[in-house]
Amino acid sequence: MQAHVQNVLRKRVCSFELFLCVPFHSSRNFRNFSSNNNADEKPIFPVGRHDIAIIKEREKDVDLNNEKERIRDQSIQYKLRDKTRQFIDFIRVVAKGGAGGDGCIAFNREKFDLKVPPSGGNGGRGGDVIFVASPNHSSLHSIPRTINASRGHNGKGNMRHGSAGKNLIVPVPLGTIVREFVPQPNKKQLERIDYEGQMNNNENLDEETKLAKKRAKTWVHYPRYDEKNTLSSFFLEAEKMMEEEERYNRAFKVEEELNLDLSVPGAQYVVARGGSGGKGNPHFLTNANRSPKYATKGEEGRVRYLELELKTIADVGLVGLPNAGKSTFLTAVSNAHPKIAPYPFTTLNPYIGTVDYLDRFQLTIADIPGLIQGAHKNVGLGHSFLRHIERSEVLVYIIDLSKNKPWEDWSILRNELEKYRSGLTKRPSLVVANKADITEKAKISLPIFEKMLKEKEQEIVIVPVSAKYKKNIVKVTTLLRQVVEKVREKEKLP
Repeated sequence: MQAHVQNVLRKRVCSFELFLCVPFHSSRNFRNFSSNNNADEKPIFPVGRHDIAIIKEREKDVDLNNEKERIRDQSIQYKLRDKTRQFIDFIRVVAKGGAGGDGCIAFNREKFDLKVPPSGGNGGRGGDVIFVASPNHSSLHSIPRTINASRGHNGKGNMRHGSAGKNLIVPVPLGTIVREFVPQPNKKQLERIDYEGQMNNNENLDEETKLAKKRAKTWVHYPRYDEKNTLSSFFLEAEKMMEEEERYNRAFKVEEELNLDLSVPGAQYVVARGGSGGKGNPHFLTNANRSPKYATKGEEGRVRYLELELKTIADVGLVGLPNAGKSTFLTAVSNAHPKIAPYPFTTLNPYIGTVDYLDRFQLTIADIPGLIQGAHKNVGLGHSFLRHIERSEVLVYIIDLSKNKPWEDWSILRNELEKYRSGLTKRPSLVVANKADITEKAKISLPIFEKMLKEKEQEIVIVPVSAKYKKNIVKVTTLLRQVVEKVREKEKLP
């Protein structure tokens, strides 16, 4: 039996076998080796091609199983991921207008006629980048970081002008503020700028080389006429004419820095204009020069670095500490359905709900995530929360009446709002004392809270409610309508 086992093993061994220092002749030697107390020496057995193939197949099966488990874990994580993470209220983008098309150099070829007139068309202008205030969008996550408008088409023969590039219309949510900023170049850009500066300011670079680079960016020449055109007096006259036109148009191309407020639905703003198209060779036709063999290239579009900040537009803004019941209150009075859970910071982005009345009167309420102490110093995500309160004309403080000292929460909220923006607490406001169904603490805290407001001469109405069971909700909506109507009447006054 022992000899048979040894014969089978010899057949499976390859020419590149790996042998042990201890010979493998019998089972007695294997037993002696396995009983060795030296931990550094591990048994190594002869390995053949067939054994290596089996090992690889097993490793492949293990890798496939691990890959399947990893994919399954990722799919579960994707399903459990909160959809509100797609909400973005601050981004930086690069808007580039489309470049203009090049002018064409062409001639009307006719039989037995050598002196043919030029017939090259002009290039089309580049497309513009246009922002449109859209009420159907509530987040900036759909806006690409680089916005490129399409390029204008080149001119063609037979006086066919190139078509203009299509304007790129980008819908932007209402309440978005667009500001232009100067970007800080990275390391690669700094190296490229230094290299270009050295090339332009190099003493060895003569004026002819600089002029040749400038002409290469501006002019298009007929085939095999590159050197002839530059030596022609007609080309020098055309070059001076184009320089004068550029100097004249430069005053009209000066644009101020963008600082837009997209708060009117449907309003359109051009943020990056496309470049103008190049001139075809008929543009340089004169009485002396009847067949110009040069045209101009299209201009590059305007490049702007923009900063987009979304500030939610709503009539009423809900302000409160975490887990005070803002989302529950919004669900009780409006058509919004934010996430509700018995732990703080369940709301990670603003929600807007609409309150409908029987006479078709409507008002909007914005629910922002809970504020914490130090939010005005941008603690956590303080500024990203507070920016959505700036546009609300009416503030509603949601106070948890089940706490021992609920008036301390009210003082913290007013302090954070005032330090973030002076005068924010002077807007019309209302205090909603939530969780009033907890009778033992509510009966004790509510009279003390009302007395404290009267002592501080604060003309703020406190309404105890139970948002969970929708108790006393009609009184709150009635008071909100009265306050919002007064604010709208003041806005209409000249």
